[in-house]
Amino acid sequence: MDTELLKTFLEVSKTRHFGRAAEALYLTQSAVSFRIRQLENQLGVNLFTRHRNNIRLTSAGERLLPYAETLMSTWLTARKDVSQAFRHNEFSIGASASVWECMLSAWLRRLYYDHKGMQFEARIAQRQSLVKQLHERRLDLLITTEAPKMDELGSQIIGQFNLALYCIAPARSMSELTYLRLEWGQDFQQYETGLLSADDVPALTTSSVEIAARLLPALEGCTWLPTHWAEKHTHLAKVNDSLEITRPLYAIWLQNSDKLNQVKAIIKTPLVE
Repeated sequence: MDTELLKTFLEVSKTRHFGRAAEALYLTQSAVSFRIRQLENQLGVNLFTRHRNNIRLTSAGERLLPYAETLMSTWLTARKDVSQAFRHNEFSIGASASVWECMLSAWLRRLYYDHKGMQFEARIAQRQSLVKQLHERRLDLLITTEAPKMDELGSQIIGQFNLALYCIAPARSMSELTYLRLEWGQDFQQYETGLLSADDVPALTTSSVEIAARLLPALEGCTWLPTHWAEKHTHLAKVNDSLEITRPLYAIWLQNSDKLNQVKAIIKTPLVE
């Protein structure tokens, strides 16, 4: 039995909606439908009655539900127990590409010096995906610019940085430049939107500082960059009248993480620029 099929069945039975199940599982709706068909073919029964905006479990689906919940719970417990034997020295840290490129690379080097014998994994993904990995215990620590919104997550501010609009030198005004959107979190995006008119469409949207910076000359663009990072690149200049926006950097972890002691020790290592 493919556990991913059972996981998909449980999500659809919970949401009673293929679209919402797809969003929760980070899949397309067609992929969710395909998985349910696979499971139904293996069992030889229909598990759901499908009507527009009205998806219900069949009697066979109702019978499968407690078994699926037990099987998935057993599987997750077994995976966690087995993996602990091999992962006691492994520690996974997740962040967006921009945070890794500007704030965490030097910090990671420092961690190797301060925590001998540890094996680190650096993961790059969007915040939403990394929060999901925290809940699933596939990620030990998340570094992000946004505070957690769930009680089961612990957090601590471990640093801060300033953002300003930069372009290729010499400095120019924003009205003369093409705007490139570098993603710094949804709360920053609300501020960013206030600076743009309804007709301003970013020529590029990316989570990578390196990609945005490389395209500034070709697109005659400007983008929000960390000041400490930009100041090391002499070909960059602040856009005229650019404000500096201070952003926090949070360390976030699962409150009942099995690696809480390692989390506490690691976040004591100061960030280095």
